[in-house]
Amino acid sequence: MTAHDTARGLLRSSAAATLAQLVRMSALLATHIVVRRFVGPATWGLWDWVQTVFLVLAALRDLGVPSQVVRLRPMPIGGLLRVEAGWGGALALAVAAAAPLVAGLMAEPSPETVAVVRALTIFLLLEGLTAVALAWFEANLRIERTLAPELARTAVYCALVLGGGMAGWGVWSFVAGQIGGQAVLCGWLWLRARGDGIELTPAAQGTRPLVRESLPLGVVWGLALAVTYVDPFLLGLLFPREAVGLYTFAYFLAFLVFRILQQPIGRALYPAFFAYRDDPARQFDAYRHATSLFLALEAPAALFLALNADRVVWLLGGDKYEGSARYLMLLAFAPLVDPLGRFGGEYLIARHLDRARVLSLALHLAALVVGGVLLCRWLGPIGMAWANFLPAGAPVVAWALWRTARGRLGRLARDLVEAYLAPALPFAAAWALSAPGGWARFALSIVAGLLCVAWLWRRRGDELLRFFRPADLPATPAQ
Repeated sequence: MTAHDTARGLLRSSAAATLAQLVRMSALLATHIVVRRFVGPATWGLWDWVQTVFLVLAALRDLGVPSQVVRLRPMPIGGLLRVEAGWGGALALAVAAAAPLVAGLMAEPSPETVAVVRALTIFLLLEGLTAVALAWFEANLRIERTLAPELARTAVYCALVLGGGMAGWGVWSFVAGQIGGQAVLCGWLWLRARGDGIELTPAAQGTRPLVRESLPLGVVWGLALAVTYVDPFLLGLLFPREAVGLYTFAYFLAFLVFRILQQPIGRALYPAFFAYRDDPARQFDAYRHATSLFLALEAPAALFLALNADRVVWLLGGDKYEGSARYLMLLAFAPLVDPLGRFGGEYLIARHLDRARVLSLALHLAALVVGGVLLCRWLGPIGMAWANFLPAGAPVVAWALWRTARGRLGRLARDLVEAYLAPALPFAAAWALSAPGGWARFALSIVAGLLCVAWLWRRRGDELLRFFRPADLPATPAQ
């Protein structure tokens, strides 16, 4: 694969993954707007807590093997399949047996919690099998081939959740949607992968050595998931389900840009970083563009949510969720605290700085857990929101970047400062020209956000296009 092919593959895969995520998030948002009129915060709190548990279990199931497989040539897809089917199946059975213990961790468990945990073990196994086909498409920068199956998964999930929510199924509408959607995605992806010539190549040294080599990556991704989703888990241990539901709704809105863009861009960046491993300058440019672009979108989104928290919560959640606004006004700024960490993990792993990544995540998680528990004891559930402003791992990422790319950090720093400051003027005008909580402020904030996007494109559009569509690259192998 040439450097030109890698750049085009990165653009194509990023665009496809982002489109799928945009459609998915839009459909989920629309579905949940309706369903929240029928499902209260307590039920939603139960679902968010159980979903968090299974996200962490997914990292335990994968053991880092999908990410390790992307590093290897030839890709041992057969070894990955053995891990997901064998170990993944055993883990699912163990979780089903231990469901009463899992349910007992909640401060206010529901009578349905045990049955919900057991049912979702089906999803845990299906998701693992799906990861095998996904790893093959992602490693080959052919994520566009996953677009139709991803959209079908979303359609099935939304239909079941919407129908079940309106029919009074409660938390079971989410369970049905999760399992049904994943089954469709798994089946369709495997059909496409088989048609595209996927080869179930075994691991060269056997499956056990593959797992051992993958464990450092497994620790990284497990910690990354824990950092992202520890909030609802801790709240579920300390407070009633309704408090969890109100908080997680605000958290979802605060990190909406993150949820839409981080996963698809990260999915395309990770293999691209390895494709650029012989070109450190271009590798860092990919990181710089992704990081600064991400912050340039997150900063105006944060100001919009903070200025219009009451209106946003009422529009998207209804009267049952009005208690989420106080959390949202604070959480809106949490995504801006650690810009280097958005794609720093993928970059550091590609540079074989796994220990630095593990240390940064461990420090961040420790700050969230210790700070979250202490602040919750002192302030109540909003203490967890304040804990998100303790990015203890950020200095480690900054230090690692300085070691590997110190001559290029100045440009990144200028890009980040501009991304922080550019939205200040238009949103300050929206704040000054309107009353709190009114529709005028909401409308002016939309205008301010559009101005920020226009400014971003004017300042960075040509540069981004030149990066993704290089016309003067020699056709030399990039890997």
